[in-house]
This record gives sequence, C-alpha cells and structure tokens, in this order.
Amino acid sequence: MLEADPNINEGKAVEVNITIAGDQNAEEKIEDQKAAYPKEPKVPVSRMVSMSNLQSRGSSTIIPAAKGGGLIEDPVFEKIENKEDEISLTESQINLNLESSRMESTLNMLSKHLSILITLSDFSLDMWTAAHNAAVKDFFVGSGRRRLLAFVEVNSAGNKEFFIQSILPSKNVQQLMYFIVDNTHEFVESIADFEKKVQFGTIEGSLMESLLRLMQGVYVPFFVENQNWPDSVKKEFVSQLHKFMAVLTDTTYQGVGHTVLYVPNEDLSVIDKAAKTKDLVQRLESLLVHWTRQIKEVVNNQHTSETTENSGPLEEIQFWRSRCDDLSGISQQINRQEVQQIIFVLEVAKSSYLEQFLRLSNLIQDGMLQAQDNLRFLSTLNSSCEELSQSEPKNIPSILPKLLNCVRIIWANSKYYDTKERLTSLLRKVSNEIIRRCCVKISLDEIFHGDVQMSMISLQDSINCGESWKSIYKKTCQHVFKYTKVSASIQQKVSWDFDQSSIFAQIDAFVQRCRDLLEVCEGQIQFARKISNGEKATVPFFGGSKGPEIAKSLEDIEVAFEKNLSILWNMRKHILDVKATRWHDDYNNFKHGVKDLEIMMQNVIVSAFEGATSVENSVELLEIFHHLAKREAIKRTVEKKTTDVYMLFLQELNAVKVEFEIHRKAPDILRFHPDFAGSAYWARSLHRRIAHSYSILDAAYYLPQTGMSEECKSQFQSLVAALEDYIGKTHTEWIASIDKDLALKLESKLMARKAQNLLEIKFDKDILRVFSEIHYWQKLKMDIPFHIQEIFSKREELRVLRENVLLVVRDYNSILETLAAEGESKLFKERIKFLDRKMNPGLLSLTWGSKGITEYFVKECRRHSHDVQNIVSEFVESNATIQRTMKIMSETILWKIENKKVYDLEELEKAQAEYRIIAQDKLQTSYENIKNILCSMFEGFKNDGREVYSHWVKYVDKIDKGVEEALRMTMKRSLQEISKAINGEGKNRDGAVEVHPLFKVNVVLEMQKVDLNPTLQKLEEVVNKVSRDMISIIKVIPRLSELLTPESNKFSTKIYDLVSSEEDIMKIFVSIQTGMTNNAVKCQAYIRNWDSYREIWEINKDAFIRRYAKLKPALSTFDADINRYNEVANNTQKEETLTNINFIRLDCSPLKHTLVSHCSAWQNKLTTLLNTNAINDLKNLHDMFTNKTAKLKTPPKDLDQLCESLSLLQQLQSDSASIEAQFGPINEQYQILEKYEVPVKEDEKVLLEALQPAWQNFKISLEESEKELQDYKFKFKADILSAVDEFTRSVVLIKEDFTSKGPFTAEFGVDRALKSIEDYRASLDAAIISEKNLKKGLAVFKIDQAPNKDIETLTNQLENLNQIWILTQEWNVIWESWKTQTFLSLVDSEMEDTVQKFLKRIAKMGKDVRDKDIFHVVKDRINQTKRSIPLLLELKNPAMRDRHWSKLMEEIGKTFDPKSEDFTLEKIFDLGLDQYGESINTVSGAATKELSIEQGLTEIETAWNAMDLDIVPYKEDKGYFKLKSSDAIFELLENNQVALSAMKTSKFFLAFEKQVDHWERTLSKIVEVVEILLTVQRQWMYLENIFVGAEDIRKQLPKESAVFDGVNVTWKSIMVKMTEDKNALRATHVNKLNETLNDMNLKLEKVQKSLDMYLETKRMSFPRFYFLSNDDLLEILGQAKDPNAVQSHLKKCFDNIYKLGMRIS
Repeated sequence: MLEADPNINEGKAVEVNITIAGDQNAEEKIEDQKAAYPKEPKVPVSRMVSMSNLQSRGSSTIIPAAKGGGLIEDPVFEKIENKEDEISLTESQINLNLESSRMESTLNMLSKHLSILITLSDFSLDMWTAAHNAAVKDFFVGSGRRRLLAFVEVNSAGNKEFFIQSILPSKNVQQLMYFIVDNTHEFVESIADFEKKVQFGTIEGSLMESLLRLMQGVYVPFFVENQNWPDSVKKEFVSQLHKFMAVLTDTTYQGVGHTVLYVPNEDLSVIDKAAKTKDLVQRLESLLVHWTRQIKEVVNNQHTSETTENSGPLEEIQFWRSRCDDLSGISQQINRQEVQQIIFVLEVAKSSYLEQFLRLSNLIQDGMLQAQDNLRFLSTLNSSCEELSQSEPKNIPSILPKLLNCVRIIWANSKYYDTKERLTSLLRKVSNEIIRRCCVKISLDEIFHGDVQMSMISLQDSINCGESWKSIYKKTCQHVFKYTKVSASIQQKVSWDFDQSSIFAQIDAFVQRCRDLLEVCEGQIQFARKISNGEKATVPFFGGSKGPEIAKSLEDIEVAFEKNLSILWNMRKHILDVKATRWHDDYNNFKHGVKDLEIMMQNVIVSAFEGATSVENSVELLEIFHHLAKREAIKRTVEKKTTDVYMLFLQELNAVKVEFEIHRKAPDILRFHPDFAGSAYWARSLHRRIAHSYSILDAAYYLPQTGMSEECKSQFQSLVAALEDYIGKTHTEWIASIDKDLALKLESKLMARKAQNLLEIKFDKDILRVFSEIHYWQKLKMDIPFHIQEIFSKREELRVLRENVLLVVRDYNSILETLAAEGESKLFKERIKFLDRKMNPGLLSLTWGSKGITEYFVKECRRHSHDVQNIVSEFVESNATIQRTMKIMSETILWKIENKKVYDLEELEKAQAEYRIIAQDKLQTSYENIKNILCSMFEGFKNDGREVYSHWVKYVDKIDKGVEEALRMTMKRSLQEISKAINGEGKNRDGAVEVHPLFKVNVVLEMQKVDLNPTLQKLEEVVNKVSRDMISIIKVIPRLSELLTPESNKFSTKIYDLVSSEEDIMKIFVSIQTGMTNNAVKCQAYIRNWDSYREIWEINKDAFIRRYAKLKPALSTFDADINRYNEVANNTQKEETLTNINFIRLDCSPLKHTLVSHCSAWQNKLTTLLNTNAINDLKNLHDMFTNKTAKLKTPPKDLDQLCESLSLLQQLQSDSASIEAQFGPINEQYQILEKYEVPVKEDEKVLLEALQPAWQNFKISLEESEKELQDYKFKFKADILSAVDEFTRSVVLIKEDFTSKGPFTAEFGVDRALKSIEDYRASLDAAIISEKNLKKGLAVFKIDQAPNKDIETLTNQLENLNQIWILTQEWNVIWESWKTQTFLSLVDSEMEDTVQKFLKRIAKMGKDVRDKDIFHVVKDRINQTKRSIPLLLELKNPAMRDRHWSKLMEEIGKTFDPKSEDFTLEKIFDLGLDQYGESINTVSGAATKELSIEQGLTEIETAWNAMDLDIVPYKEDKGYFKLKSSDAIFELLENNQVALSAMKTSKFFLAFEKQVDHWERTLSKIVEVVEILLTVQRQWMYLENIFVGAEDIRKQLPKESAVFDGVNVTWKSIMVKMTEDKNALRATHVNKLNETLNDMNLKLEKVQKSLDMYLETKRMSFPRFYFLSNDDLLEILGQAKDPNAVQSHLKKCFDNIYKLGMRIS
C-alpha cells in the first residue's frame, strides 16, 4: 500500500515504502547500493509518484532522489574511468576544450548513478562495460532516444550477458528495467536533472501480469483513496478505472485459459447506504454486466471445440479438462464473500441486471457436471492419442483399431458425449491428427528443392495412411453393425451411422493432395532432371548444328517447368492445407503446363531426330533420351524413334546396295585413284560405311531385341559378302589387263616442244598408271604379278630422273614466260638463242633409259638457265622498282595535314611551307633513283647491238611518260585533297557531305556583338597562296629523255607547263573557291543562333532585381529562377563548344565563358535578394515569440483582458501548426542559399539554430500561461452570473413595450414608423452587445449560455417590420418618379422588374408581419400597378410607327401626341387608355410583325455591304489575280433568297413590297455574274499554263494563241478592278460585266476545242500517247527540246520500261 505523509502539502521530504511480495534479496541489494550515496534530503511523494520510480520487483525499497552531493569511490567504475580517461586523452589531442571535459565528467557521473539504480536479480556491477557506458551517455546527451532498456540474457554459450539498449530484446527475458526520458532532445545535466526528467522501473515475468500487479498494488489504491480530487472528476475517473481493471484482469487470465472476476475494493460495509449511493450502484451494475458477459462466454463456449476445424483429439481432451477447471473456478469465485456482498447490495438496490447474472450462475453447476463426465470418458483416448501424435504415417494404421474401440466405449456409455455431432467431430479430429502427422513427415522443401525420391516415399506413406484410416473405419462400422444387437428404439438413438463425408472429407482431400504432389515429384524427375540426394543431372551434350538449339530447348522446358513449379511453391503455406481452394486452380494450371511441357519434350525429341541424318547420330540421341524419358508419353515417343533408327539403318543398307548395284560396273572413284584399285577402294568404302553403323547399333545395349533388329543383321551380312566378292573379281581383271611389253616404253625422248616455243616432258603415262595400281593394291593387301615387279623396283630411280627433267623444263619455261609478261623479250633475244643450244640433246638424242643424264645434261642446262634467269630477274626487279618509284611520286601529296587535327591559321601556313620543302626533296630523290636505275640497266644491254639499243630508247620514252603521268597525278591529288578539306568527301548516314574541320576560329563577344577571329577573308587568302605555291614544286623535274637519250630527244614540252594548264586542275581550283564562299555564308548563319542568349548580356540587372523584389515571388519561384540561370549556364555549357561548319571549327569557349559570367552575376543578384527575405522572416518569428510571450505574461485586470489573453492563447495554440510550418520555408530558404553555396553571416546562423529552441521555449511559456490564466478565471465567475440575471429582466421589459406600442398600422406614417423601429433596434443592439459580452465571459468558465429567445424573436419581428416600412417608403418614391415622367422616357422593362422585385420582397416577408395593416395596404397598391404594366408595354412597343398611332387614335376617338412632353403616365390614366386594351394589343402586334420584315431587309443590306470577294494573287510575277473561294457568297445568297421568300408569304408584306422585289433582282444578278466568273477563271487558268510561255504550242496554234492573248488582257483588267474594290455587290454590278464574261467564255471554249484537236493529231501520229492524259501530253510537247522530259511518262506508255537511255548521235 502507498502511505501518504500529512506533510505532503508542505513540500517536505518523505519516504515512499512499497511492499510487494517477491524477492527478499532485492531489499538487501538496494540497501547496499544506497550506501554508496551520502545522506541526501528526501523528495516529496508527489514528485516520486509522478516519476513512477516504483520498483515492482517485490521488495520493500526506499527510493532516494538526489539533490546534490558526491559519489563514493567504486573500483569497477575506476577501471571504466581509467579507460575513458585514456580515450579522453586521445580526443583532447585532436580538439577537446574545457566544455567537453565538463560534459564528459557529468556523463560519467550519470552513468555511474544509473548503474547503481539497476536492480535486476542477475546483474552485478562487474558486468558493466565501456559499451554500456557509451550507450548510457548517448541516452543522456539528448540524441533523440526516449527509452533505455536493461536486461540480462543467456547467450549461446550458456553464460549470462548484460545488455543496455534502446530497442526491445530479441528474446523473452524474465526481468527488464526501463528508463524513459521526458524530452528526447535535451541534455540531462545532473543527477537532480535526472530525477526530474527520467522515469524508471522494473518489469518481471509476463507484461500483462506485471501491469496487473502494478495496477492492483499501487495505482488503483492510490487513485481510489485520493481525497484531494473534486467529486465529479473522481467519480468519472474511478468508474473508468474499474472498467479498465475489469478488462485488464479478464484479458490477463484469458491468456492462460482462466476466467477471473474482477472485484473492486469498494466500501460495502453498510448495505443500505451502499444501495442508495447512485454512483456506487452504477459502478457495481457495470461490473455485474461485465461478469455476466464473462460467464455467458464460458457457458456458451462448450461447442467451441466442435467448431475448431484443425484441432486434434488431444486438443478436445484438453478443452474439456480446461472447461472443468474454468467452471469450478467461476463457481468458487461467485461464492466468495466479496462477490456475494456485491450481489446483496444490488438485490437491495433492485438492480435489473441481477436476474440474468443469477440465471447464468445456476448454469455453471450443470455445465461443470457435464464437463466432468465428458472428461472422464475422453480420458480413455489419452494413451492412444498420445501415441498417434508421435507416430510416423507408416505406423499409424496399427494404432487406429485400438483408438476406434475407445470411441465405441464412449459411444456406448457416455451420458453427454454420445451425440452424433460430438462423435463425428471427435472422429474428424482424429482425421485432423492423422493429417497433421503426415504433414510433419512431408517436407515441401525436399519435394520442391531437395531429395525428390525420398519425398515420393513419404508421400506414398501418407497416401497409404489415409486410405488405411478409411478402410479400418469401414471395417469397424461393419463389425459394429454385425455384432451390435439392440432394440429398435435404442438403435435409433445410438446407431453407428456417423457422417462419413464429414469425417473423411479432409482425409480424402489430403490424400488427393499427396497424389498431386507425387505428380509434382514425377514432373521434377522428368523435366528438372532430379536424381538421388536432391542433385540435378546436367543437360546432355548434343552435337551438330542443331545441338545448342536442342540443349536450349531442354533448358527452356526446365525453366518453364521451374516457373510453373514456383507458382506452386509461392503458395507453399497453403499446399498441405486441404481447405485452401486456391490449390486446385494453381495445380490445374500446373497440370496443363506439364501436359504442354510433355508435348514440348516430344517436339524436342522429334526435332532432334530431324537433324540426325546418320545412324551414329540417331543412336547417340536414343541413348540420351532413353535416360531422359520418365513419363509414359515421352517413353512412347522414344520407342517410336528407336523403330525409326532401325528403319534408317535399313535405308542406309538399301542405299549402299542400290549404289553398289548401279555403279559396280562403272564406280565413281576418286580422281587420283587408278581404275581397278580405285574400284576396289570404292567397294571397301561401302563396306566401312555400313560396318561402322552396324557396330554402333550392335553396341547399343539399351535397344530392345526385335524382329526389325534381326532383319538388319541378316541384310548387313549378305551385303558384306557381296562387296568382298566384288573386290576379288576386280583384282583378277586388273592382272589380266597389264601390257606385256611395258619395259619398251622407257626408250622415248626426254622432252619435246609445244606452243609458244615452250618445253614439255615426255614420259609414258601407262607406266605411271601401273605404278599407281600397284601402290593401292598393296594397301589392300592383294598380290602383285612377278613380271612387273622388276619395273616397279626402278620406280624411285625413274621418279628422281623425271623430277630433274621437270626442273629443267620449268627453268626454261619460266624465263620465257617472265619475258612475255614484261613485254620486253626483244631486249634478251641473244641470250635466249644461247640457252636453246644447251637444250637440244634432251629434245633430239637422250631417252629415259640413258645413263648419266642427271650428271652432265641436267646440271649443265640448269646452270645456264640459272644465269639467264638472274639477268631477267634483275631486269624485272629494276623495272618493278621504277614502277614503284613512279607510284610513290604519284602518291606523294604536296599538301599535308594531320588526320583530324584542327589548325590555327598561322600554324597551317607554316606547316605547309615546311612540308613543301620535304615533298620537293622526295620528288627529286625519286626522280634521281629512276635515272640511276635506268643507267645501271643500260650497262647490261649496251653491247647487244643496234637492234637491242633501239628497243632500249623506246623503253626510256615509256618510263619518261610514266614520270609525267605520276607528277600529273600527284598534283591533281594534292589539289583534290585541298578541295576535300574545303568541300568534304563522301556522305554521312543522313546523305549530307561529310567535311572534317581544318581551321580553328574563335567565336567571341565584342562590343555587344558576336563575331569571328580570325576573319573568313584572311582564311581565303591563305588557302589560295598555299595552292599556288604547291604547283610550283614540279618545275624542278626535267624529262628523262633529255638526260639518257639526248640523241633521240624531240624537244617535248616541259612537265610543269603541261600539268599546270590542264582543265581538270583549273576545275579543282574553282571548286576550292566555291567551297570557301559557301562556308562563309554558313558561318554567319551559325553566329545568329546565339541571339537566343541576347537577353543575358543586354538586360540591366539592377533594374530587373528591383522589379523582381516588388513582385514578392514564392520560394519555389526563387529556386526556379536561380536554377534557371544555372540551367542557362548549363545550357550554354551544353552548347557545342566546338562546332564544325564544313572545314572550319568554331571554338565557342570564349563566348561561353562570357555568358557563364553573366549568369553568375544574375545568380548573385537573386541569392542576395533571397538572403534578405530569409533574415527578415527569421527576425519576424523571433520578434513574435518575444512579443506574444510578454503579452501572455501580463496579468489580466478585468474580464475583457482575461478573454483577450485566453483568446490570444487559444489562437496561438491553434496556430502552432501554422507557426511551426513557417520554419520549413525559412529552412528551405537557407537550404537554397546553401545549395547555391551562398555565404551566410554568423548572426543569421545563430538565429536560425536558435529558432527551434526558441519555439520550444515559446510552447513552454504557452503551457505556463495557460495554467496562470486558469487561476484568474475563478475570480470573475460570480460577477458574470449576477450580470446574466439582470440582463434577462431587461430583455423582458423591451419585449412588452414593443408588443403594446409598435408601428403596425398604415396610419403611423413612414417616417414616424422608421424612427420608432430604430429606437427599438438600438435597445436590442445594446442587449445583444450585453449578451455577447456575457456569453464571452461565460465561455471563459465553459458555461453554456443558450441565446435569449426573446432577443431573437424581437430581432426577427423588428427586421420584418422594418422591411415592410422600408418597402413602403421605396414604393412611394418610385411611384412619384414614374407618374411625372413622359411616356416615351419610361423604361417599361425596368417598371416591370421593379414591380416584380417588390412583389417578391413582399412574398418573402415573415409570417409575423403578414397579419399587420401596413402589409395589406402596400401589397394592394403594388398589385394595382402590376395590372397596368402590360398595357404600357404594348404602347411602348418600339415597332410602333406613325401609321400605327393614327390607327389607334381612330379606334379610341381621342387625339394625343405620344411624343410630346406632357404625355406622361398620369395622362395615360386620365385619357382612359387602359379601357382599350384589346385595340392596343391588335395594333401593337401588327407593328411587331412588320418590324421583323423591316429588320430582315436591313440585315440583307448590311450583309452585302460587308461581303467581299475572296480575291488572291495568282502568279504574282505576271500580275494575275483569281477568285479563291465563293462558298461564303453562295451561302449568303441562299440564306437571303430563303428569307425574301418567307417575307412574301407574310400578310404584313404589302408595306415592303418594292424593297423585296429590288433585292430579289439584285441577288439574281450576283449569282449569275459569280457563276460565269468562276467558269471563265477555270478555263483561263488551264489555258494560261499552256499558251503563256510555251513557244512550241503557240507556234502550232497561232490563231488560238492570238485569241487567248486578247482574253488574257481582258481578264487581267477585270480582276485588277475587282481587286481595287472587292465588295461583292458593287463588283458584280459593273456596267456590261456579265456580257463581257459570257463573250470571254465562248472564246475560251473555242480555243479549248482547237487544243483538243491538236492533241488528237499528236495521238494519231503516236498512238502510245492515248495512254497519257492531256496534261501529261502537253508537258511532253511543251518541252520538245528536252528529250529526257519523256522519261517520267515512259512507264505509262510502255509496260516493263523503267528508264530509256539516250545519247547524241
């Protein structure tokens, strides 16, 4: 119990003793920890209770609150402090100051204090580590963590480990100590501050039980026994507290299966007094209702186990055991004295809730008896169910008979549990338990990702278990039915006919689910290649081009299967839940997917065999798919393919057999094979071909032995025998065909002449064939005849001789062929004659049988041939060197620029000058090389005679022309290179010419203008100079003939003169100049692109910022604008710095740098303005905090000031969110400044950092002010209540005076009535102000004061009465103004609207004024005026003309002038015009009808005065015009003609007959002229294209051309006049215009006919022209001088002709 000291209100220190049964050692621990502190003053109990420093550990503790003093030395903390001192020493070397040292010291002290407060039973100070110290310091330093939790946990090694952290423990712990800080962002500065801000306590065991103990032991007694609270507050709080405790008690014990009735600690010692205490009775009734609900839930809970779908039989037994305990416990609680006392009090108080409670209490006993009986019988199942709950599926069937026998005992003997429903439910729970045990055995991870084969065994066991359960049950049913003999009545009561569908529904579903999973396992083995131990077989390797595709298909099948499997795996939580219907849909989809995969697998097998064209490949595939085929459909496919393989082998046998039979007489042997041995080789290859396939088939052990395999074996053996027989016969035939005189053929000559004087070898081919046959027959291991073995023994000797002779022939032929290829054989004529003399023995005398040929003939011939060959090779090499040198000269470019290098102007000029020197030296060196080579070559021919020398001169001239051509080519290429550099070469992807940049030109901003440096003119001058200098290089090259053959020199023109004057060279010069000019235009166009940034440098920045600041833009606008200049700068940077315009690279970096500088200046201006705005907003907030705080702190002197302060307080509290919302924009402003790296002053930073603390202080001051203002409220309460009574009496007096003396009759007069109303209103306004003030004052005390109904009634009555008198006053004024106005000046619509408004206002008057006299008087006057308004409207009809007024005066017999000043509203009533309403209506109606016709005619005239012809220029260079569109004219004509026709049908038409006839004639003429104008225009436009400018047509049709010229002149003059005045009405009514246009039309039609006749003659001349239209034919005839014009029309004239080639002959 909590004991309060009487000194509590005086603020003296006391001790709070809390004694709770629990750990006795805790007290000693706390006493030991207290000894560590010096004696300190005690804290008032109010402080300690509010801090909740109550140790709910179960010991008597005294909690001190330290106010100062030091801490004793502690060895544990000395170690910690030593470590921290070392850390502090290290940190101090970095940047520690005195303030951080003080904070560290404080944190150490607080950490030590907190460790001593920890009272966990398993905690000791030696568990405290530096990590704990750091966590505590982080908590105290205000890091935002609101809580700190301390607990001891057993780690994995079994050791106890202490934790202190902010997050909840990951495991359940027995004890947990908590520390909670009030403000998470404030630093705890001392132990005294710790006691103020930190709340701590201990939780032990269950959270709910700990909370219940703490509430029952501490808080509930303290709150219930507290006598300082007001009664109303305490009653409400205690009532809600008991409700909470009832719910807490119920919830806590429900978790452990008990029902506990909460009994409050109420004083019920005096029953009568308690029964008469209304609040107490209400609390007890509320408690009784809660008890009733609890008992009702328990009583109705007996069927809960039946509705639990997934529970087992053990749960059923436990349910009845718990129910027995629960009902017994409730019965004992009801009989307790406290509960009976409460029931007795409610009986005395005659509570209506008691009856239901007592009725339920009686049911408790019955329910307890029933539960005990059921438990007694169900206990017989306990051992069987225990065994069932621990068995594996394969062992379960042996348990079930015993269990069913126990169920039969319950069925036969139980008093309460023998119902069909309960026994069915019990058996269903047995099914649930069987399913549960099977689920334990089944591993979905193994099924989907593990050992599939072991999983299949588990699934099969589960299926067998489920089916065994059904089978055993059915046998038991049959046994019971067979041996149970009872009467019919008893049989009807206890027959064993339970609902099997209910019992086995889930078992059946589970068995089916297991079968489904079996199919899933089979699918994994088939498609995912799962093998034992959960491993996966690799994808087989497939050869051939389709191999990767087949492997990819298998992988795709696997991926598709895994995808389908993953869908099932994703619902793994529901797979074994037979109630999850989603399985069926997903599994059906899986089955369909598996069927699709089967088809895919079959297709893969078929596809794989499609690519297998040989038996070997097919057998390999069979082996692969034999191991992959696990499902029946796939096995059948593989078996079918096995048959196909045998068929393939038979086909191969048949193919070999057919090939053998067809070609055995003339086999297709290889080119290098001899005839007989080749045939034998062919037969042997056929044998190997089928033998290899047969060996593979024979080795395939997995193929079944069938009739087809035996047939294959038989056919193979017969074919092999036939082939071996063929080889033997062929060998015999070869031996018979050998020539007997083969040795004589070695006596033929060695060589012979052939075409072009070349040599060839003469060796008999029969000998070679015999040698070849012998070689291959030996390979076949066949015998060779003896008589040819001697010749065959000389084979190697003959081979060597033959090859040597071949070398001689090759050397000789090579020399002749080389000279023939060079074309200079005449230079070597003497040397060829010498070589022929050496070759003659081989041609005339030597044979293959001669001796010593190699030693003397071959060596001599080869030596002389080698000498001649060397001379020829030297000539050929020299000639090739000359050609290469000339090629080098032709490829020497006199203009050199590095690839993709961009030059400055001076750099290029200098580089070209240097390179020209190098190029000139290179040309001269090449020339000298050619000259030297020729001189060297001449040394070999100078002694060969005159004939050879003449050929040498021709050869030198040829080389000289080659040098000339090389120089021409180098000059042309060099100039072309310059042209390519200027104009580009090739085309890019877009089709444009691609030019690489050559010159670098800077784009600069100078004098507010974008320009180039250097200028384009300077570039052009440099390029022209380089080109001219380049040509002058070849002046240094003379002609070769002048140097080497001066006697034959013909004084030809110099090379420089020929090359420089060539036309091609001049054309290249012109193209260079053109490229330079075109590029200058493009550069100027590019410079204009920078005009989009013109405003960046042209706008005055200071003036713009002044205007911008006046607009007060939003923060987002600021950011966007600042960022916009960032974007402009970025966009500027993104602009191409280097832009290539053909051969010029424009470098924009100087210009971009200038623009970025301007953007930076703009950003600085904007950020300066933003900074100014930010500091202003920041200072305003700080000023508001200061001013409002000062205002709230001012004590109120009266009720108004109190209300004002409270209103201000309420306003500030309600605006707190909006005030705090201002922080964000301010921070965002500074964030933007930081974002753009704008420096902020230190005083601004201080204000910004202090904003949040200032706000927190301001909120604290608001809370303090609220408490202070509440104290002032009580002082003003009495005064305000007395003022309310006085106010009520004054209002009653006002009401009585108004009722008796108010202005309700018309005799009052308007002025007097309004004055009286104002007086009453002033009194009411004063009363309303008083009421508002009173209500405002009462609102301070939260007293609701209903509005005074008398004031509301009087206000409404006065308002209605004032409205009727104001309306009367307004009506009088308006009526006086109307009756004196002239009739024509009256606004009838305004009168009508005014009357209607007055009537509406009267209709809206309140009910309380409708019975007053003034209301009826005014209403009658207004209604009288309303009845006269229709007559006035008719007379005011604007359609009334003088003729209508005359007719009206005739009918009424009175004369008046409607336009005179005295014709007023008053006179109308004097004349009695209101008596002639019918006549006036008739005349006015006729006037209205005639007005519509008059207005229609006016609209027609206005429309045609505004309608213009749509005339536009046509061929402006010739001054023509044409009528563009006439739609608007014809639309207007049609509308007007319809309108005129409608006017003529009106009976009011006669007054406008002449005008209507005039417009009909006018419109008819407009139609006629416009139509003929369009006709002439159409013909003129067509013929003008033909006759104007087409001289060929004009010559063919001279007369028609003259006629058209006249029409053309007239048409042009007409259209010019119409252009000057485009009005359609005036333009179409020009004198004789219609006749002129008709004449022009006739002339144009004649011209058109003549033109058609002319075209017809042309078509008759060339009938193919009939396929062309007139326009196409005229196009061809008009371009007769250009034959190519016919190209586009050829496809129309001729089929299959795309283009016709033409040339000048």
